Order: sequence, then C-alpha cells, then structure tokens
Amino acid sequence: MKNRIWNEILERIYPSDLYCICCGKIIDGSRIYRLCDDCMESMKWATGRLCDKCGKPLSVNDPCETCFNCREHLHSFDRGYTCCEYGTNERCIVYSMKYDDRSDIAGTIADMMADRMLALYEPEELAGKYDLLVPVPVSDKRKGQRGYNQAALIAAHFSENTGIEYRGEILQRMRETKAMKGLAPDERKANIRGSFAVRKKALDSISGAECLVVDDIYTTGATIDEIASVLKAHGASTVDFLSFANGADVVK
Repeated sequence: MKNRIWNEILERIYPSDLYCICCGKIIDGSRIYRLCDDCMESMKWATGRLCDKCGKPLSVNDPCETCFNCREHLHSFDRGYTCCEYGTNERCIVYSMKYDDRSDIAGTIADMMADRMLALYEPEELAGKYDLLVPVPVSDKRKGQRGYNQAALIAAHFSENTGIEYRGEILQRMRETKAMKGLAPDERKANIRGSFAVRKKALDSISGAECLVVDDIYTTGATIDEIASVLKAHGASTVDFLSFANGADVVK
C-alpha cells in the first residue's frame, strides 16, 4: 500500500511518459511506445523472415522456414507471435518492468503487442480469433516479491486494446521452479514439468476454446509447451502464444 501511494506521488511529480522506458532520456508525448528516437530505431523489431512456428526472426544464416529450435524440438503450442528479438534494448525494458517496480511499462508492451497482431489481422478478425486470453502465471512467492504478475498486467491491457476476453484466473502455478537461465532445453522442460494446473472453476470454459497465452519473453518454449499441454489436456482446441520478445535463432 505504501509503495503504491509513493509511486502515485512520484508519478505526479515525475510523469513516467516524460522519459524513454529504455534509456531514460527525456522525451515528449509524441514518441511512440515512450521510446526516444535512438532506442526506437535500435529495437530489434520482428520484421522480415519469421519462423512459421514460434514467430521469432530467422537468422540470415538460416535458409529454412522454421527456426533451428523448432526444427530440433516438437512443440505443444500451435503458433507463436512476437514483437521483437530479445536484445539489449528489449532486455532493458523487460528488466525495468520486472525488477524496478515499473508496472506502467506493461501497458506500453501491451500496446506493442496489439499493434503487432493488428498488423496481421483486422480488429474484428482478431477479436473473434480467440476465446480466451491467458497470462502465464507466476508463483505466489514471486508475485509477493514483485508485487504483480507482469504477464497478467500485459494481458489485461492487451485485452482492452483488442477485445479478446481476459481470463487471468484459468491457470495457477503449482510450485516454485529454478531460474531457467543457463539450463539446456531438456533441463528447462524437466524444471517446468507439472508446475501449472487449470483451476477447477475454469474447467468448463476450456473445452473447445481457442486460447492465446501471453508472456513477456519466449526462449526455448518450455514454459509455453507445458501450458499448452495442460490446456489441451482439458479440451482446448488451439493454444497460440504472444510474447513481447523472442530469443534469437541460433543455428548450430
């Protein structure tokens, strides 16, 4: 409560939209996504050739239509979409949102995500494409430390932008997992296995539903695959995902 009040006071004195959400440079209200011109230009936007499966930008050294990871590993999700490749600027934005108490950045990321999807689908088409908008849940411990689930904040704003029904109560995190960073793909799968479940009160809404899962970052797909498996086990017909940033296509 004290933190929220203090943040509201700071917002009145130092409005967050006066500063670039990436580098902190002073900007004006005309800057799209609250990014200065330099940061906007250096973002690794997901344009050009994209993986047909997970949506990440394909390496110039990759002649295939799917990325190396999707060729090497079967995925449970149906299709993925992303705004950009995870690089220096993207990392700065995500870290500020998750670790610097900048929950306001979730709304800006949601704007980017909505524009990404609306570049592919007409507004009415997108609103009718999915029945449920599902954020990746975090553990109670992590939410308590951070004060919020960033994926839920993003999904709620994205719902307002697109008209897709937000259902933040469908999934729950069953246990705390180790940090994924540094783990091999098979280790990531083992780490995340069994950590999600559908809440009993949401079981009826899953059957036959077309779901869009929302998260901030996609790397190997272990988390999204586990969620897709759980949702499909309860009758979901389609499970796509949308992330702010995807890991690079590393061709081996």
